[in-house]
Amino acid sequence: MEQNQQQTKWSQFLSLIVVFFFWGFVAASNDILIPVFKKWFVLSQVQSQLVAWAFYLAYFVGSVIFFIISLKTDILQKFGYKKTLAVGLVISAIGAFLFVPAAAAASFWFFLAALFIVGLGFSVQQIVANPLAIKMGSPQTGAHRLTMAGGINSLGTTIGPILVGIALFGMGNKEETTVNSSELSKIEIVKNEYQTHKTELIKNINDLKIDRQDDPALVKGVIATVQNNVDDLDKQIALIDQSTTATEKQIDDYSIKLGEIKQRSTNITYPTGFVKEHLTLVKTPFIVLGLAFILVAIFMLFSKIEDPAKEEEAQIDEGSAKFSIFQYPQLYLGMLAIFLYVGVEVSIISNLPALLHTKEFGGILEYNIAPFVSLYWGSLMIGRWNGSINVFNISKLSNMILKFIVPFIAFLIIIVANELSGKDVSSFYIYAIWIIAFIIMSFIGGKNAGKTLMIFGVAGVTMMFLGLVYPDKEIAKYFFISGGLFCSIMWPSIFDLAIAGLGKNTGKASSFLIMMILGGGIIPLIQGYICDFDLTNPAGIMGITWTHFSYVIPILCFSYLAFYGFIAPKILKRQGIVMGENSLNENE
Repeated sequence: MEQNQQQTKWSQFLSLIVVFFFWGFVAASNDILIPVFKKWFVLSQVQSQLVAWAFYLAYFVGSVIFFIISLKTDILQKFGYKKTLAVGLVISAIGAFLFVPAAAAASFWFFLAALFIVGLGFSVQQIVANPLAIKMGSPQTGAHRLTMAGGINSLGTTIGPILVGIALFGMGNKEETTVNSSELSKIEIVKNEYQTHKTELIKNINDLKIDRQDDPALVKGVIATVQNNVDDLDKQIALIDQSTTATEKQIDDYSIKLGEIKQRSTNITYPTGFVKEHLTLVKTPFIVLGLAFILVAIFMLFSKIEDPAKEEEAQIDEGSAKFSIFQYPQLYLGMLAIFLYVGVEVSIISNLPALLHTKEFGGILEYNIAPFVSLYWGSLMIGRWNGSINVFNISKLSNMILKFIVPFIAFLIIIVANELSGKDVSSFYIYAIWIIAFIIMSFIGGKNAGKTLMIFGVAGVTMMFLGLVYPDKEIAKYFFISGGLFCSIMWPSIFDLAIAGLGKNTGKASSFLIMMILGGGIIPLIQGYICDFDLTNPAGIMGITWTHFSYVIPILCFSYLAFYGFIAPKILKRQGIVMGENSLNENE
């Protein structure tokens, strides 16, 4: 065992995980773009989810194209892993550079096309990098290498929203981000929400007054519309000031009125030039990303990464003609698991800005969303860093100690990164409770893929349910954010179970699994569709908003993932395959 553990090709593996970092950086940055596009392009919640849809649809399309081409010629055999990776990076670079003309045109559909091309390049990179990470050493540590690579991916998802948030909104103001709502009365909280929205609208008015790109008459009309909303806010604030005490019904009435004013603000169509000016900030981070993609592509071409596929060429040819996904229930059930896993991972966070923007959750505005986005994606980093410890050949005692220490090191990185960006995140400290719960569950799951997936699936259902019913919304949001912790090491668990026993058909099965990343574009749309019921039915359902209620979708997704973790080992056992504690696939 020790000998196998030492076979990990670290120089090659460390070169490869640079690519995983960029996947995470861009994927998490999308969650900052969603509220920005929603505001300036006047989008409904379901329309704003087209950002995730375009990005993850590209994974599906790219995988299908890759698979069709592979039926005639094996791309990896013909061009090699490094060159194929480099091509994928260049495609993503082209998409990133297209953000410049998209911002100049102020076209939402142009932005979606650019994101689609970025995702198209990522699909090629995923098809190459995932199996390559598993092959860079012994099979016993293959899944753990993939988890470690996922940990680097999550570092990108943690840093991405912070840096993009700074690029779009500047450095934070700690006084603005400090949350002391527990010290305020309900009526004071509502008044603060009125004041916050008023401040945002006044800023837009001041920016419009110096707009020299648009028709002055049009600008004047928009200023009047925005000012009308400000006047309505002032009237309501004056009424609140006159109410030394307020009944629950009066507080609800004030909240409903605020919702109506916010809806009118959302529906304001700002002049094109004005929108272009605000979208110029989007260009800079993606220009930098495009250049980084090019540099990494060059780096890949000159790296020491080898092509392990060449030694398997005969086996691949032998099995390709007879391959059918319906021969393997673990595979087609695993494809649905990947679809729902990526879907729930993306949907929880894609709809979180809309949830935090509701009056229930404090009416948090766009420029204060980034810390919560980074905490969610950072949760995946916490979990994956914890799982990646298994790749090292260390004693059981050292392993146990590190499994308690490393997650909190990752948590500290999240805290420090946000503090350095000017955000007060002292309210995040309570999240340590969820981290401890995750660590305990990870010990219970051990290194058994099915057991781990089942436990984390049940944990995900529990957390989403508690997020729906917990009365204190300052705590409830952390139940939803903790979905990132329990998603964190699901990917390698599902991947292990889905490809177990496929032998020479493993490569083709992997391409089908990558296609199912499409779930990241579909599930958020479904949840976003439910959120939009708030527009026509502001009373909500069962005493909560429809946006809040939409988190029943993650409950359904986690339920299936728990089921797959339970049923897949039984299916494999009937095939004579036993998934051991330390083996990726003992049948191979």
